[in-house]
Amino acid sequence: MKEVMSSLMNKQDRLITENTELKLRLVECEEVSTINQGLKEEIQEIKKQNDVLKATCQDYESSLRSLQVKVQDGIVDRTEGGLGESKLKEL
Repeated sequence: MKEVMSSLMNKQDRLITENTELKLRLVECEEVSTINQGLKEEIQEIKKQNDVLKATCQDYESSLRSLQVKVQDGIVDRTEGGLGESKLKEL
């Protein structure tokens, strides 16, 4: 009977130790989970800012293309209007 009780007490001690270790791991996992959630929110905010910057960049590219067309049209108009080669080179 003593042996059975001793064995049960040892098993109970091991289980208590294991339970304590698992509780500590759970706390660590919850902390990591909280950090991960914060990082996910930061990533979402960065993605939103990136989308805004992409749209702005596309707007600038479109404006630049439009200006390039206007400049090209202006050069063609001036050439046809009698500007010499030296004036074209200056432009």
